[in-house]
Amino acid sequence: MKKKITILSLFLMFAFMAFSMPAKAAKIPIIKNGKTTSLKGSIVSVRYGSQKVEVSNVSGAPSVKIGSNIYIPCKTLFADNGIHATYSEGQGGKIVFRYGKRKVIFFANKKYAKVNGTKMKLEFAPYVVTFQSSGIEDLLVPARQAASFFGLKYSYNNKTKTVTLNVRDGIHNSATRDKAISKSSFIEKLGPIARENYRRTGILASVTMAQAILESGWGQSSLAQNGNNLFGMKTNLSGNSWSGSAWDGVNYYRKGTYEYGSGGRYSTKANFRKYSCVEDSIEDHSAYLLNAKNGSRKRYAGLTNTKSYKKQLQIIKNGGYATSGSYVSQLCRVIKTYNLTKWDKL
Repeated sequence: MKKKITILSLFLMFAFMAFSMPAKAAKIPIIKNGKTTSLKGSIVSVRYGSQKVEVSNVSGAPSVKIGSNIYIPCKTLFADNGIHATYSEGQGGKIVFRYGKRKVIFFANKKYAKVNGTKMKLEFAPYVVTFQSSGIEDLLVPARQAASFFGLKYSYNNKTKTVTLNVRDGIHNSATRDKAISKSSFIEKLGPIARENYRRTGILASVTMAQAILESGWGQSSLAQNGNNLFGMKTNLSGNSWSGSAWDGVNYYRKGTYEYGSGGRYSTKANFRKYSCVEDSIEDHSAYLLNAKNGSRKRYAGLTNTKSYKKQLQIIKNGGYATSGSYVSQLCRVIKTYNLTKWDKL
């Protein structure tokens, strides 16, 4: 009796291949712009988390690391594999993907993508190639940024030349632009998003929402409106690198009862991160809090070991997140006044 090939067996086989076979420099024959040439780099394996596993056609349409950039054939990996995206081709190499509420458009030879209607900078311009060994035509796109547009968690093992993509449960169910959120509806719109983030990260929804309210002026700051950035996240932060889109301008915070005292205005000019939606702003902010380091130690160690919003806020303050002596008390007032702890109930 023949044994059925299960997803688990495919995963184990693929994992064995990825971690046991040394990566070698390769010349991959392709046709680009009607001319025969080669991609010169290291072939990269791509795998999904254990819940969603497919073995990609690495010989027919491989991913490849050229210099410091990792190029992935987006149709082969995204449309035919675990995230269940679909695509349609238009003129000029345009490919449209839909994943839940997320819509991503890549353009051949353009150094940007459209994500949920927002123009996002790319590290390099995608381009169309035909792999000669298989005849597969595909658009090569930057791996890490492409994954982030779909809300996937990305990691890369340089030793084994393996990209791993993990699905963040629920993040693709919404893609909300800050401009679509009024001040009066800010809590009700942000609550479910912050709660899903809490489910994934352990950072209390009340803490996330209070910080967003304080630092974006209820979503009305220039940075929130133009870059979906609710936390004033700059491009350069400890332990959390960023090479994606930036909004370079003056970020105005209107002072209110809970923001920098009362009356007047506070402004700062710097390179701030730009997101396609507030969901990604919250995810990136949480990633910073969980991974930022001071030397070899985590800045906010123990953050998710407590379910007390006061303790979480104090850990954030003690880690150097804010210099104001009243930062914790301001946030606690916001949480109490607007009953934000109701969003901490999973």
